[in-house]
Amino acid sequence: MKFVCTILILFSVYLMNAQSYNADKVNPKATRLYSQGLQEASDGNYKAGIRLVLQALKIDTLYEDAYISVAGMYGQLQAYDSAIINYETARSIDSIYFREYNLSYSIDLAGKGLFEKALAAVEEFKTLSNLNENSIKSADYRAKCYQFAIAYKKTNPDSSYKFNPVNLGDSVNTNVSEYFPALTIDSKELVFTRRVRNVNEDFFQTNSKNGSWSLAKPLEGNINTNFNEGAQCISQDGQWLIFTGCNFPDGYGSCDLYISYLTPDG
Repeated sequence: MKFVCTILILFSVYLMNAQSYNADKVNPKATRLYSQGLQEASDGNYKAGIRLVLQALKIDTLYEDAYISVAGMYGQLQAYDSAIINYETARSIDSIYFREYNLSYSIDLAGKGLFEKALAAVEEFKTLSNLNENSIKSADYRAKCYQFAIAYKKTNPDSSYKFNPVNLGDSVNTNVSEYFPALTIDSKELVFTRRVRNVNEDFFQTNSKNGSWSLAKPLEGNINTNFNEGAQCISQDGQWLIFTGCNFPDGYGSCDLYISYLTPDG
């Protein structure tokens, strides 16, 4: 009798593991909360998005898409431990469905310095047969980064190197997202992208004087618009600014490269 019971238990476990994830069977209330969470995240409100998606997961604990999305939100906040836990929970529900998310999973593993696991994840991602050219390039780039990190650790086992970024202070940093910094060649002027009202991306500038940065203000001239500007590069002589403009009326695609020239009046 014990033998039969053991067989039945093992068979039940096998059936549970063999079941594939079906998004159509998710609890509708969980789906609504999940959608609200995604909207918050798309607006840059990751913490609010996380709260809503976690509520959805309390209702439906097998909601794989929710685990994957909340992992991505944690990753945006560089909360790598939480991101990894949720990715791995998603993978345990349906590892086949999860395969296409291995690239994102690998990035958070690398954030914790787990480069061997990150490399294994990205190599599994590369086995997918339906990858487009951009996905292949991205996966190859990540794999090379992880391989370099693994090799570096082997040759420098006692390395004391630590990445220790320093906040530039209240005159530059605010509670909204700032990114893509670019310095002039003399390191006296910093231009960066700020997400204004969590919607519109604009350029801001700050100047260095006596070791401190001035209060950041919108970049002078006719650069900023009601559309999104970002990812700028300043020429060495400071006369040219090349940047990405997205959703401009005269654009050729969703995002295009634009060039601006410094004039005598700034």
